[in-house]
Amino acid sequence: MHLWNNIKVAADRSITFGNFMDKLADVYGDKTCFILDRPMDYSFMSGKEQTFRQWREFTDRAAKVFSDLGVEKGERVLVDLSNRMEIPFLCFALMKIGAIAVPINFMLTQKEIAYIAGDSGAKLAVTDRPVFEFQMREQAAFPTIERWALLDSAEGLEGDFIELRPLIEAAPPTFPPREKDPDDVVGIFYTSGTTGFPKGAMMTSRSLLTAQRLTAALVPTTSKDIGVMALPLAHLFGFGLTLISLSGGLTGMFVRSFDPHRILKGIVDSKATIFVGVPAMYTMMLEAGLDDYDISGVRIWGSSADAMPDEIAIEFRKRGRLKLGPFDFDSLFMDAYGMVELSSLACLKLPLPGISFPPKCVGFPMPPIRTRILDEAGNKVKTGEVGELAMKGPCVMKGYWNKPEETAELMSNGWFRTGDMAKKDRWGRVYFADRKKDVVKSGGYSVFSVEVEQEILEHPAVVDVAVVGIPHPTKKEAPVAVCILEAGSPTTGEDLHAWCRDNIARYKSPRRVLVITEEEMPRTPTMKILKRELRERYKDLFAGEE
Repeated sequence: MHLWNNIKVAADRSITFGNFMDKLADVYGDKTCFILDRPMDYSFMSGKEQTFRQWREFTDRAAKVFSDLGVEKGERVLVDLSNRMEIPFLCFALMKIGAIAVPINFMLTQKEIAYIAGDSGAKLAVTDRPVFEFQMREQAAFPTIERWALLDSAEGLEGDFIELRPLIEAAPPTFPPREKDPDDVVGIFYTSGTTGFPKGAMMTSRSLLTAQRLTAALVPTTSKDIGVMALPLAHLFGFGLTLISLSGGLTGMFVRSFDPHRILKGIVDSKATIFVGVPAMYTMMLEAGLDDYDISGVRIWGSSADAMPDEIAIEFRKRGRLKLGPFDFDSLFMDAYGMVELSSLACLKLPLPGISFPPKCVGFPMPPIRTRILDEAGNKVKTGEVGELAMKGPCVMKGYWNKPEETAELMSNGWFRTGDMAKKDRWGRVYFADRKKDVVKSGGYSVFSVEVEQEILEHPAVVDVAVVGIPHPTKKEAPVAVCILEAGSPTTGEDLHAWCRDNIARYKSPRRVLVITEEEMPRTPTMKILKRELRERYKDLFAGEE
């Protein structure tokens, strides 16, 4: 029955954000939808567990409130809350009435939020006390915002606020489904800004729901599975994972903030069978000591947002178990490739028993997504050669908000140039090489930073590493490795430099190895290393050398 429900949701082409929660409530009904680390306290929905019908009711009540507030079709609305489960459902409510949700990660600074508010043209901001008090701080910093809605009490805050909670509680429990063109823009998701100012990727019902619903049907889950995640829900990875969990009728355990010991304990206590996170989370859990926790009940591990080191995936696979009838296997480790412009999910590596993937392979494109590998002139390269990965299909964004020139530069006839270097084999599997901007051009050679990072991670003292190209007077650029070491390790940068020269081909071996703390490593809200900041920090490292 569970598989049939997944297939029914995946195959229903009438699903848009005009009826998304209505359809799911009809299929999954009173099944537990989410388990939260902090209880809800609405008059109609309280406690730590809620059903699909209850979240449909929340969405409908909020849709009625926004409609009564005069939010118009096509109007952009800023949604900037602390990391709480209301984020996606408030977005669903806005999408249902035809507005365009602009979710923002709660960790952004006042300046970054003001930039996105101005760029998107949002006139209404939906927030809560923690974000307003600590991130936004004052309404005057956001001149484009005309109205403010607060999910909590506004008592003691300066400025005029619409208090949403009492309005949501007083609203009727149902709001009729709306007809919606699947290609209407429903959300603008801003990139993390790893290569400059963030850009708003315009998403439609088709782009946000197609791959997510197919993934929910493909992944071998059961009605008893419980998944754990601690991702920012305003980021497209967390938002997309929420869509997968909802579409698949899963019970998701949501933890607002990541702590490796807390997550591992939560997996044990909840008897979780699925965990999804980013590679940095897996690294931290490994460092926290996996053998101190019985995680053998985990059937499926999932990762995205950055390259997952193969050796770390192996450590988790062998600790979980996947039982299929009388057969007992190591657990599955699913690695997904995606980005904001691709609705977070475009390729999937699903290594079912008997199916394996070579190192650096990110799997097959999610049907009906198509891929091409292009050279600098936009021509297809030969099979097995590295070029820029281009993708076409329903997951691709409609374009960048208010940036027609940048959209035209990266998109042609529906093909989106990802900025990632990759190759394909004769079976159509995609292999990630590096971000185009992160390829180090050193002495006439192209050094793929991800490849060097994988090799450095084989050193037992290295916990995490980023390889970046730093300007060099004779080689144009020289590769530099910035490493985080195991706590208490006596290894020095000089030790690692010598090890690299002995174990990595000379042309791509780092010219310098720097050791820093975890706190010194710049990261995005999804814990991806900001190589742009490292390049800026160490830009003068080779000044004066020959």
